[in-house]
Formats: sequence, structure tokens, C-alpha cells
Amino acid sequence: MNDRDYFAAHTYVSWQDAENVLRNAGNRKPSVDDVIAARARMRYAEADAMLALRAESSEVEGSLSDNSSG
Repeated sequence: MNDRDYFAAHTYVSWQDAENVLRNAGNRKPSVDDVIAARARMRYAEADAMLALRAESSEVEGSLSDNSSG
């Protein structure tokens, strides 16, 4: 399991939150499959955000250590 899958698996997205997102997007009566897919997309979106922030933090830490060695 890679980091993205791990983070997605450990991200909580409630059924109601996914239904609300779908309804706000215009799907008045989302099916079970719609909600399951929305929850998966939301979990992976959060996992991607975590990985992006981690990469950004690593870049900042790397540039700080490069500057301190001067």
C-alpha cells in the first residue's frame, strides 16, 4: 500500500457529507453507487492534499537547511 492509499483509507468522509456534496452539485437523488464513488473521490482528494503539503514542507525544510550551511 502506498502513502496515498494509506492516507485515503484513514480519512473520514461521512455518508451524509458525500450526499450533501452531490446534492449541492445538482444530483437531487444520488444512488448508493454515486455516494460510494463521491466518498472515494473525497478521500483521495484529501490524501493528495496531505501529500502535497508534505512535499511542500520538505522543500521548505530543505531550503532552510541549505541556507543555514552557508
